[in-house]
Amino acid sequence: MSQSSTSPAGTLRYDFSDRIAIVTGASRGIGAHVALAFAGAGAKVVLHGRDTESLQSVADQVRALGGEAVTVTGNIRSEETAQELAAAAMDAFGRIDILVNNAGGNFAKRLEELSTNAWNATIETNLGGAFQCAKACWPVFAAQNGGVIVNVGSVSSFYAHPQRGAYAAAKAGIVSLTQTMAWEWAGQNIRVNCVAPGAILTDASRFAAADTADKVAAYIPLGRLGTPKDIADACMFLCSDAASYITGEVLTVAGGPLASSPSEMPPRYAPEHA
Repeated sequence: MSQSSTSPAGTLRYDFSDRIAIVTGASRGIGAHVALAFAGAGAKVVLHGRDTESLQSVADQVRALGGEAVTVTGNIRSEETAQELAAAAMDAFGRIDILVNNAGGNFAKRLEELSTNAWNATIETNLGGAFQCAKACWPVFAAQNGGVIVNVGSVSSFYAHPQRGAYAAAKAGIVSLTQTMAWEWAGQNIRVNCVAPGAILTDASRFAAADTADKVAAYIPLGRLGTPKDIADACMFLCSDAASYITGEVLTVAGGPLASSPSEMPPRYAPEHA
């Protein structure tokens, strides 16, 4: 796939020149940063989102970097949207090298308060969308004898997540789906991995309020919330030749290992040192 190299200063750089990357949920937040990171490394990108105006803004930023971008709007829960993404990549660029399944969403409700429609929408968006897009790209990957998929999961898949049970269940499903895809599709030289973000600070995240960000950061070993760039860097690594012998794995990007629940643990910094 791509070439990776280390500069004299020790910074790892990626070259995705002439590679074609599909990024779902690319109109803002993590997805936008992932798309721009790949474009900045030379990739041509196919951007998916539901907000046409925001998606076009990201495409304009790609072009400002000297890159090429096409956009596809639609509900990621739909098989037709997945097929349209694959077709758009082939029509515009003639191949697909990378798929980043980032699109997602959740409802903040306790399980007994969660409607069946909200449950289904959460599972279909976070888990079903990844399946549909991967399946739509599979014939192209198989014909090329190669491709890379990164499914964006969540550390929520590793523990109970009150008020976001459907989201956590879907992300746990992403881990299992990743492993099965990696096993079944290895014969076509398709690598499939998962990035599991922890608390990531975006404009729309529930961590955006300064007091909330500070409270959450106190329990993170590295002492800060993650950024979309942290996730984009992880995706680029997994799609590069530097990760050519890695498939079926989960890369947790959360600023440190999870510990006991906050109710049992002191903050990383004692109050007098906060």
